[in-house]
Amino acid sequence: MTSREWVGRTAAVIGMVVLAWMLLRFLVHVVDVLILLLMAAIFAAGLSPLVSALERRALPGGRRLPTGVVILVIYLATFLVFAGLLSAIIVPAIGEGHAFIANLPQFLATLQGWNVEMRQRFPWLPNVSPSLQQIPHDLTTLSRYGSTAAGLASLFAGGVGALFAILVLTFYMLLESAPMKTSFLGLFPPDHRARVELVLLDIGAKFGGWLRAQLLLSAVVAAIVTIGMVALGMPFPSLIGIVAGLGELVPLLGPTLSAVVAVLIGLSQPLWRLVAVVIFYIIVMNVEPHILVPRIMSRAVGISPLLALVALLSGIELTGILGGLLAIPVAAALQVVVSEIARAIQPEAVVAASESAHPDGERTPSPR
Repeated sequence: MTSREWVGRTAAVIGMVVLAWMLLRFLVHVVDVLILLLMAAIFAAGLSPLVSALERRALPGGRRLPTGVVILVIYLATFLVFAGLLSAIIVPAIGEGHAFIANLPQFLATLQGWNVEMRQRFPWLPNVSPSLQQIPHDLTTLSRYGSTAAGLASLFAGGVGALFAILVLTFYMLLESAPMKTSFLGLFPPDHRARVELVLLDIGAKFGGWLRAQLLLSAVVAAIVTIGMVALGMPFPSLIGIVAGLGELVPLLGPTLSAVVAVLIGLSQPLWRLVAVVIFYIIVMNVEPHILVPRIMSRAVGISPLLALVALLSGIELTGILGGLLAIPVAAALQVVVSEIARAIQPEAVVAASESAHPDGERTPSPR
């Protein structure tokens, strides 16, 4: 190797390292945008069959609705459904909040008496009476939590902004799906475009299946929680179930939100019912992530329950709740890509192994 070749190769290696570093830095800075694009792609894949079905339906005059109008109609219908569900939550929640505040002194007195009685029987139990007596005073000084409330309000506003961005991106993905696919396939050689198109179709099917499975999971959790609350005789069982179903759209959050609501409502109920509610939610919060989510997702998305569970836990460990939300569709997409790469490499590997085993061109006869 001449000195010029050595310098050239060294410069090429350094250039590739610098380029990889710049690309990594770029991805770190735009990771939020990439997450929004991924969520928009998932929503677009899930809504695409519905958009296509509505586009094919003819109006009474024989005309068909444009794609943009169909998407807006779907958006409006979804907004009305969620607005109805939220109103069904907020109105009873306000009434329960007033009832909780009105019954709080009596409930605290009951808890103090129960604590005194239990400590007489079991002296090793902690004395929580001072803490219970401090609760009314803390409720009257909620102004000191103003900074926390402002932070939560800012977080909520950011979530609303992200949701709006996802809806806009989903709208344009559905509206320009054909040109976008053509432009993307143009990046590959002509003899590979058919295979890449099949991979895109498989990934879209996985994304759509995940979205439909997520909605099914929300409905299942809402039904289980509602039935459990009815069986325990809790007031507002439908309200608690709706909270669980809506919260289930974010992994592991649904049962937690529903448990908070149920416990707050149960504070005005007999002690045995409150304890039963807590036990019920302990069971639900263990069954939901370890049994319901892996099984429903594996059937809808086509990955094994073990892979679904590992992906869910890994996503939560890496990036929190948002990572858990996107872990399963990302794992399904990676499974499609890796399977296609293995399918493309396997014939070449088999041929190479055969040639290395029989360099003279002879082939071993197959066993009969």
